[in-house]
Amino acid sequence: MFNELSIREAKPLTWLRKGTVVFVGAFLIIGAISTYRAWVQVRNLELRSSDQTLRVGSVIESDVVNSARTTIAVRLELVQGKHTETLDVMSVRGNELGFFDPRSRSATQRVILTKEQLSGFEPGEATLRAIGTGRPQWGRTPPPVVREMKVMISAQ
Repeated sequence: MFNELSIREAKPLTWLRKGTVVFVGAFLIIGAISTYRAWVQVRNLELRSSDQTLRVGSVIESDVVNSARTTIAVRLELVQGKHTETLDVMSVRGNELGFFDPRSRSATQRVILTKEQLSGFEPGEATLRAIGTGRPQWGRTPPPVVREMKVMISAQ
């Protein structure tokens, strides 16, 4: 009753079955990696200032690494009390084939402070903030990645 079949399966069908298993397995692995990349869109965000005391001509930089599944936005802000000024907004595009292409993208945002940007602030303590925000994937928008740095604003 449960003896070996007397008719063997044709070799092309055996190869087709094995090929299908490999193909489906590869897509499952790619899908798992892509799922993680959709969940964690901003891999790394760093904030630097040329000086702890901000004045006209001070350089502020942010480095961001995107998982490149979709586009992310990075916003640089200077905050003092209730006054907030957006210094720059940068967009880092994702890869063209975001599901399949696991390569990350990185970008650097550089702002040189001008007199107009600092005009609304009083001399004293302030907070420099970089906010990296991803896009919705599967109905979920990931929480923003925020980096802050305490700085002083000098009198002009």
